[in-house]
Amino acid sequence: MNGFKEFEEDSPFLSMREYARVTGYLTVNIRAVPQEERQQLRSRIVVESALAEHPEMPEIEDQALSDCLKILNSKLDSIIKMLAFDSKSKEMDLLKVNISGGGLRVLSTASYVRDDFVEIKLMLPTAVSMIFYIYGKVVSCEPVGESSELCVEFTDIDDDIREQIEKYVFHKQREILRKKRSHTD
Repeated sequence: MNGFKEFEEDSPFLSMREYARVTGYLTVNIRAVPQEERQQLRSRIVVESALAEHPEMPEIEDQALSDCLKILNSKLDSIIKMLAFDSKSKEMDLLKVNISGGGLRVLSTASYVRDDFVEIKLMLPTAVSMIFYIYGKVVSCEPVGESSELCVEFTDIDDDIREQIEKYVFHKQREILRKKRSHTD
């Protein structure tokens, strides 16, 4: 098996979860935090401005064409921001992550033990100009092949960061629902 187990749709534990969760590929870096650093750490968002702002697009009378151009413009803005922001993400890996507002699960090449304190550096596709620093406690770290399935509960997370994660989760859930609908039509 080259990945972690997916949650079962009918699992009795799903209704007990406080936050919705999804699986996706995210840019992440996780490091153990030594005891002496723990007192001065707090979750934070680092915002990078990618490029100067450009004027708004003019209104076009053809509404369908206008909507298409706005969508394309938005996508191009995101790509440009990601390319400009790429230097910050070089030290991070694109990993398959199962994430919610309460924690994450990821395959890690590093091994941790229960109750280790970790720093999670995370980028979300719904907030491309931001890097999130989140702290959490290792709930479990089980061997899976040559890696370990690392489960972390967020212990120090700012409400704005949790909101950004939940925004990503709901965006991803909508994407999954759209794909399911298109396959049934």
